[in-house]
Amino acid sequence: MRPRQEVSARRGPGRAAGGPGAAVLRAHRAVVGNALRVTAASCVAFYVCRYGLDLVVMSVYATFTVVALGALARIPGSGRQRAATVLTAIPAGLALLTLGTLLAVETWAAVLGMLVIGFLVAYAGTTGPRIAGAAPGMQLLYILPCFPPYAPDTLGQRLSGFLLGAVLLALAERLVLPEPDTPSFRRLLTEAADAAAGLADHHGGPVPGQALARARTAADALRPSRVPPADLPSSPTLAHKAMAHAAEAVRTLLARLVALHAVAGGRHAYRPETVALLQGISGAARAAAVALRRGGRLRPGEGPSPEALQRELAPARAHRALDSLELLSGDDRLVFLRRRSQVVQAADAAVVLVLATRLLLGDRTVDRNPAGHAFGYARSHAPELWWWRLTTHLTPRSVIFQNACRFALGLAAARAVAGLLDLQHGFWVLLATLTLTRTTSLETRSAVRQALIGTLVGALLAGGLLAVVHDRAAVYAVLLPLVMLPAFIVGPLRGLAWAQGGFTLVVATLFAQVSPVTWQLAPVRLLDVLAGSLIGLACGLVAWPRGAGREVSRSMAGVCSAVADAIGRTVACVVEPGTADVRGTAAVAGATGTAGTGGILAINRALALAQEGLAQYQSEPREETARQPDWPAVLVAGADARRGERLLPGRPGRITHHEVGAWLQRAAGDTAAGYRALAHRLCADDADAQDQRPPPRPSLDIRALLAVAPPIPRDSPDREARARSAALLLDSVIWLDALTADLTRIHQEV
Repeated sequence: MRPRQEVSARRGPGRAAGGPGAAVLRAHRAVVGNALRVTAASCVAFYVCRYGLDLVVMSVYATFTVVALGALARIPGSGRQRAATVLTAIPAGLALLTLGTLLAVETWAAVLGMLVIGFLVAYAGTTGPRIAGAAPGMQLLYILPCFPPYAPDTLGQRLSGFLLGAVLLALAERLVLPEPDTPSFRRLLTEAADAAAGLADHHGGPVPGQALARARTAADALRPSRVPPADLPSSPTLAHKAMAHAAEAVRTLLARLVALHAVAGGRHAYRPETVALLQGISGAARAAAVALRRGGRLRPGEGPSPEALQRELAPARAHRALDSLELLSGDDRLVFLRRRSQVVQAADAAVVLVLATRLLLGDRTVDRNPAGHAFGYARSHAPELWWWRLTTHLTPRSVIFQNACRFALGLAAARAVAGLLDLQHGFWVLLATLTLTRTTSLETRSAVRQALIGTLVGALLAGGLLAVVHDRAAVYAVLLPLVMLPAFIVGPLRGLAWAQGGFTLVVATLFAQVSPVTWQLAPVRLLDVLAGSLIGLACGLVAWPRGAGREVSRSMAGVCSAVADAIGRTVACVVEPGTADVRGTAAVAGATGTAGTGGILAINRALALAQEGLAQYQSEPREETARQPDWPAVLVAGADARRGERLLPGRPGRITHHEVGAWLQRAAGDTAAGYRALAHRLCADDADAQDQRPPPRPSLDIRALLAVAPPIPRDSPDREARARSAALLLDSVIWLDALTADLTRIHQEV
């Protein structure tokens, strides 16, 4: 990550108003605050150990622990969150220091350990932004002891120094200009649920402008790009999965309610059944907000319940479906169906919100609810959830896997070079490889050029300083904070060259107090950085030199294939077996697996790979200035497909009419075939094949559905069962319509 990006990465996207000028001031404040914290903690640690206790090894490890976790790492969050992350990392840090010390006995053992541990530490970032942010610092904690001399007798000092440095850094994060707290994700959920309840309280009349504005603001605040990384529910724990599920549900609820009021216009009177549903939605959302605000585990019989809303929803869904089929003969536009389905979709989202809230507060029986099909993970144990997350990116098609391999290979190669050439300060070689390796060869070349320029200037200044001051330790002790603070401020603000030059001065000032040094330390530092830079550059050229440029297309193709599979699985579940004809069955051929947890995991994995690939792709510099495709449109299609696969198979009733089932199968097959063709196009290596725009796909043929849909007499003895089937049919049609519209939009953008 480039220094200018580190500022935004630490704070996350801001929500506060103030414009660009205020954002720059906040960024500068964050840099200055972090530099003050790192300087204060590292200097106190060094002075206490070096001059107070006269323990040289402990002083070095205490100081570098603060630098590793405070400056090199990119831990996101407020001061409280960052302090907690540092303290949580202590057990892992102790293990890494111990392994590094023991494996330093032989070069081959150190290289092998660097390869394995370097990969594991980098890959651990898949479990959340806090661990990902701490990973570079944790790498340094293993690198530092993994060099001669082999001195297991100093392990006690090394571990003590690490503990002291970690504790001092945690205290500094809390006490020295701490990063301000941000609203917790649960609070954002609460505000969104309250906004949904307030909007659902309006049952007609003038459009509620204030309530609409509040709903849009609450929904926007829950967008992942708007939430600080440390607050995102991104870990594989059950609570975070439930929180993310609740966020998706409440955003859908707000979107449907906003659309409902926008369609209604200025002075529309709702039908009694719509009013009843809106009242149920309001009550459910408000109960969820109350439970979220109160927190704590639910006791039996406590908390929000979706049952009242579901009692209103079931007959309303069926009757609305019958009315829609009868009225559709005079209006065959899908706009009519969309408008009629808004309130039903809102009610579905409110039910899911309540169930996700109950799961978040400890009720793991939500999967027993009639709408609990979407919560197949509710009874999964923690090891299963962590295993699913850790194996999601265990593929060469994942940019996280690629980055972990690139860093592990670079660090192992650097350790081999340092060991075989018996470099005096081999640690600096690995540090240069760690800090200068980028995800593309283009970016690595730029980083190496800047680093060498900065290191050269810093080495000249450091050589002059060492030659003038010589061995007067008291002068170095006074200079240390005066050199360290500007280095940690100017580096992130002015770029990599300034950062490397400043750090070279810091290293010279620090090591001059540890052991006798001369001006020759400066050129040694320059040569070590050059060696590490060349190794990083070689790894950048060999291991996926184009970064995420190719993988983003492949991962988006994977999402399209997963959408096609989800369409096949879902439609196979809602159509009674044996109902569809051979053509309909062949149309959705290629869908694998069954609807349920396995299917949801497949599309979740595709979305996770695509989201990580897109995030890295957007952060990488490009030589070309051509307009890039609107890749988020593909992610929207994946989210729409997942929403349908979560909800539709759990609905009551099945489509039993042969011609209707065949129509639905053919329509699903056409849409799935469109996504498969798009996936093939995105995976094509031929640029001409990618640039060739396929013909636009037609929307769903509602006239053909009306031609085969049988009328349902009002006095029919099985009217209720057929009404449930009609409701499921219309829900499936609306879902397919949304996916078809997504496909059309993607074709226009990609």
